[in-house]
Amino acid sequence: MEKLKIITIGVLIGSLVIFAGCSEDDHANYPERPIELIVAYSAGAATDTQARILADYAEDELGQPVVVQNIEGSGGQVGWNEFADADPDGYTLAAYNLPHILAQPQVHDTEYTKETFEPIMNWGFDPTVFAVREDSPYETLDDLIEDAQENPGEISIGKAGLYIGHHFLILQMKDETGVEFNQMPYPGAADALANLLGGHIDVVSGNLSDMYRQGDEVRILAVATEERHPFAPDVPTFKELGYDTAIMSTDRGIAAPEGTPPEIIEVLTEAFYNVAENPDYQEEMDEAGADTLFLKRDEVKEEFEEREEILIDLLDKFGHLE
Repeated sequence: MEKLKIITIGVLIGSLVIFAGCSEDDHANYPERPIELIVAYSAGAATDTQARILADYAEDELGQPVVVQNIEGSGGQVGWNEFADADPDGYTLAAYNLPHILAQPQVHDTEYTKETFEPIMNWGFDPTVFAVREDSPYETLDDLIEDAQENPGEISIGKAGLYIGHHFLILQMKDETGVEFNQMPYPGAADALANLLGGHIDVVSGNLSDMYRQGDEVRILAVATEERHPFAPDVPTFKELGYDTAIMSTDRGIAAPEGTPPEIIEVLTEAFYNVAENPDYQEEMDEAGADTLFLKRDEVKEEFEEREEILIDLLDKFGHLE
């Protein structure tokens, strides 16, 4: 009987060693098939455009296709809710947007929180702007604000959903001026821009990179940065026009699901860091009007914490928290 116990224990220990070895071996050849990259916005919008550039270069680093899957709706919530249910096996990644993934869980019953996103890196910084069609009667931001104050709720402004940078800039301007717009949320930035160009709305709160790519079709009234932006050096900032608190941007990056094994995170981190430092990638992003901001994993985690605190204060100020 004693001999049988010893044999049984030996078999169990051996099995554990084998299973542990198999677990490590499971990740040794990662990735072994294509990787899905969820973009929670419409095709052709800034996040999609930049994510596709990033995916092309990441494919060279990883040796497998990185396939963009657009799952749009509700300011990104539809796509990120699906991401929250993904297996943490390294074969489903997401493009995250700030402040979206930090603010939305504060006010909506989302499947995700900031902890759902295991950051790989931040790739970009996209200032928020107010823009109109090139034939708009609004030549300046002050023209727009003056008309909106005289006609509260009549001027329509598009945005790519709720509780995102576009929405927060509108709230900041409401706080500064008391202005009331007729806010029109769309599934994504491309939809909002299409409605602007089609004459269905008067103004759009959107990404500088989206407007930059439209050339002379749009007129950017102001950019929500501390200083004028090199992509639009002739466009004034909200701050220089007297709207001091109107500072807003969309930051973008890559994340794996919470619980992804460290070995996989290490592979992804090395691959995407190499992409970020590739001069060809940087040049292509620049040509797309994308302002790159490369932050490593630990820096992104700090950014999550700092910006969440700021956003919660802002949401509370405007009465959006219960």
